[in-house]
Amino acid sequence: MQHLSSPELRRRFLNYFEKNGHTRVPSSSLIPHQQDKSLLFTNAGMVPFKEYFMNPSSAPYRCATSTQKCMRAGGKHNDLDNVGYTPRHHTFFEMLGNFSFGKYSKEEAIQYAWQFLLKDLELPVSRLRVTILEGDQTGYDLWKKQGLTDDMIVSCGPEDNFWSMGDGEGPCGPCTEIFWDTQDESLGQDRWLEIWNLVFMENYRTADGQLTQLPIPCIDTGMGLERMACVLQEKQNNFQIDQFRDLISGLRVWMKQKNIKNYISDDPNPHEKIIADHFRSMCFLIGDGVVPSNVGRGYVLRRIIRRALRSARQLGIHQPFLVELYPFLIKSFPDGNYPELSERSASIRNIIGNEETTFLGTLDRGMALLENVFTRSDLQHNKTIPPTIAFQLYDTFGFPFDLTLIIAQERGWTVDIQEWKNQHVFPTFTGYDHELFHQESAIMATETIQKGDNVLVHVAIDPCPFYGLGGGQVADTGKLTLTNGSEWKVTDVQQPYEGCLALQLAPIPTDAKLSQRQQYEMDQQYLQVGQLVNTQVDIDRRTGSEIHHTATHLLNAGLRSILKTDIVQAGSLVDPKKLRFDFTYGQPLSQKQLDSIEQWINKMILMGTQTEIKHMALTDAISSGAIATFSEKYGDQVRVIDVPGISKELCGGTHVDNIRKLYPFKILNETSVAAGTRRIEAVAGTSCIDWYRQTYAPIPQAMSLLRANNTKDMVEKLGKAMQQSKDIEKKLDLMMEKMAQLSSKTPPISAMFQGIPVQIHSVDGDLESSYMQKRANVLKETEQDAIHVLVKDNLVTVALNGDKIPSLTANSVLKHILKTVKGGGGGQKEIAQGRLAVKLNSEQDIYATLIPAFS
Repeated sequence: MQHLSSPELRRRFLNYFEKNGHTRVPSSSLIPHQQDKSLLFTNAGMVPFKEYFMNPSSAPYRCATSTQKCMRAGGKHNDLDNVGYTPRHHTFFEMLGNFSFGKYSKEEAIQYAWQFLLKDLELPVSRLRVTILEGDQTGYDLWKKQGLTDDMIVSCGPEDNFWSMGDGEGPCGPCTEIFWDTQDESLGQDRWLEIWNLVFMENYRTADGQLTQLPIPCIDTGMGLERMACVLQEKQNNFQIDQFRDLISGLRVWMKQKNIKNYISDDPNPHEKIIADHFRSMCFLIGDGVVPSNVGRGYVLRRIIRRALRSARQLGIHQPFLVELYPFLIKSFPDGNYPELSERSASIRNIIGNEETTFLGTLDRGMALLENVFTRSDLQHNKTIPPTIAFQLYDTFGFPFDLTLIIAQERGWTVDIQEWKNQHVFPTFTGYDHELFHQESAIMATETIQKGDNVLVHVAIDPCPFYGLGGGQVADTGKLTLTNGSEWKVTDVQQPYEGCLALQLAPIPTDAKLSQRQQYEMDQQYLQVGQLVNTQVDIDRRTGSEIHHTATHLLNAGLRSILKTDIVQAGSLVDPKKLRFDFTYGQPLSQKQLDSIEQWINKMILMGTQTEIKHMALTDAISSGAIATFSEKYGDQVRVIDVPGISKELCGGTHVDNIRKLYPFKILNETSVAAGTRRIEAVAGTSCIDWYRQTYAPIPQAMSLLRANNTKDMVEKLGKAMQQSKDIEKKLDLMMEKMAQLSSKTPPISAMFQGIPVQIHSVDGDLESSYMQKRANVLKETEQDAIHVLVKDNLVTVALNGDKIPSLTANSVLKHILKTVKGGGGGQKEIAQGRLAVKLNSEQDIYATLIPAFS
């Protein structure tokens, strides 16, 4: 096995595909300016090429290779909270990829990948396995052709091996994944590490979910550079590879210089991993133009910086240090592959330094105020922080109340919560009752933030039916109607301090020509303390959240029932469309276990048990068998959600009144998020029905197309159809081979290039593109003294015999043509292919366009 540095791996990969006719494309920005405005960041290698997958004929090259900067922090793809606690999660990472926009399909993609792994990287074949989509006989045959045995090829369902750009309309198709055996048996099934994903975009999903065949299939592959470097450098996790080693070593050197106790273990601790990962992210984000702010990408950047600084505090670092790591970051990218790191180093370091100083100043001022409190003689007896000081810390310095409470507890102090509550705004939450979603409330407090024409208003209303109490459940949205009739969207519900609910509002302009600021000026007097508003909670969003929250409780109970062990909840997320549940368990769940859990939950749901809400003392609740979540805080009095005989948990969230509303329930996937921690994602109720509808919608159409009587008949006929198609393709290929051997009836157009004859051949537009390659091979062997240029529409192939014409290469001739005729392409010594910007549909077009290139 090759032992390569990260830069060498990057170079090897790009060179390999460039030698195989791919155009090397520089990394796109982390901000997907044109590619996909729905994305917060560029999160995959294919993002810059998205339009070419949608319309392959528009691509300036038929195949490409790149190392793409990627970010998964914020938005739909967010690994921020996993960094530091898993072996391979990152916010910033590099994705190696090769892409085809109609030039080649499955066989070449598989062959390229397998040869690169075995020949260039010299990976032992015994430690590799592949997965394919169930029923993908073509994929299976192609892997067998590469020499894989049956036990090395694993079939998986569409949830694992069918790729699409999203849930909506667009190109999609089966994929095959290559796995590496880490040989760490303690990981269970996770011992197999996915190192490369090859996506065959052969289909198109219509707006109504139907799958059709694409006329031009494409290829999209992705290999995480950090993962593969970890394999080649024989490390246990990504944070031990050379790139992170340089950064973490730099951190340790700096800490030693400052006499701060540091660590010397080969495996960095979680806080070192967080700092190293986040420092890379902040530098690349700023390098691509993102600056810290309180919205959008800037807010994610600010979170990343502050999360790194919080980890630094845990290591004993209390002074600015991040910019001191910059030389070590540059050292970790020695090949200059990302020149922006050097070109924009001053800006990157200045922005990081300013943000770091500002945040540390906030922490220091708050800590200084607390230190003064701890030394006050009048407070020594009760060791209680007055609520006015806790509020001042939050109101003046943004110092969270929870942080004040934690620091006080570390010193053996408490905070007088009751007095603090009496002095400030604490709305009454009425949102457990759906009948109170529409009610009249009074504004208790208001705060307005204006930036240009944008306006953001925070209000506290009493009573408040909008949920925002946490516990893994997303906040409500909806709207408020003011007494003048204007409507304001409720976009979020926040807790600025314990017991307060603050609604985040944005205006709904009464006239499309009005800006937010102008609408606010019209409504300002109706948004003051004491004014009345009418509330309207988004019922669909709330109902979906309630279904999935109660389903989470049943999942917790189902895991305990089937696994026969006292698992511990390690986190959850409940939203209107799905649920996510993290729990402690030492190994992956088998499909049989997952099926049993799902069956148990659906059986319980169909019993139609009423949900009971009880309020009782914490000690009584625990004694009654109610489950508490270790990550939640509880007072002396607690709220218990009881599904008699099935589930009983302490919970402040909202729930359905009858669990029959959860039917049906479906587990979507089960994965690892950290050592000893598993994650299940699932859907219930109408979201599950929607999932089933989208998943199975193509089946009736497929049965109709195949004239099948049932699904079994459909599978059999589909297999026969695939075999027939394969036989036809073989016959067509044979016919093309024979046709390529025949002399053309149309004489070629003659020209000269550097004293060598050039024969320009027009290829019938009805012939397959593969014919050009076959004909080109025949011509360069039978008419060896000439350069042959074959043209079909806007496709051009150049062929020559290298032994007879050693002074030129097919690639150099093609590049010469492309200097005169716009287009793109490339190739090797004897064969090169390109795509012109214009179509040449006649002999006159060819003569007028190509002859000037040789004159």
